Amino acid sequence: MNLKRTAEKPAPVPPPPVNDTMRRMQIGIAGVLTVLLLVGMAGLIGDRARENAVQNAEIESEKLPGATQKAGSAPLEELGVQPVSGDAKEQNTPSGVKVPQPAPSTVPDLEPDPTLQRARQSAQ
Repeated sequence: MNLKRTAEKPAPVPPPPVNDTMRRMQIGIAGVLTVLLLVGMAGLIGDRARENAVQNAEIESEKLPGATQKAGSAPLEELGVQPVSGDAKEQNTPSGVKVPQPAPSTVPDLEPDPTLQRARQSAQ
């Protein structure tokens, strides 16, 4: 009996096909053209949206030529929120009962900038 192992040579790796490089080039060029097409379409859609917004603003201003609108005069009323009257404020006046408030906690590393605090206080 012959117990010697015969060393088998690994099978040689076949060379890549000749068209492999050309195929990779085609896929790369197609990818670049696809990205350019998508970016161009996004630009066109954005331009159309801007043009439509300008046209809609012009149409809205033409609809009510005699009515003057105060810009931001009562945005809460436009949303249907009722303003608080002076009587309602008096009903909510603080009573003699004191509710304990929790002490504000600050993290030492995250304390506000003192110059920013001074600027805010001077603005008030």
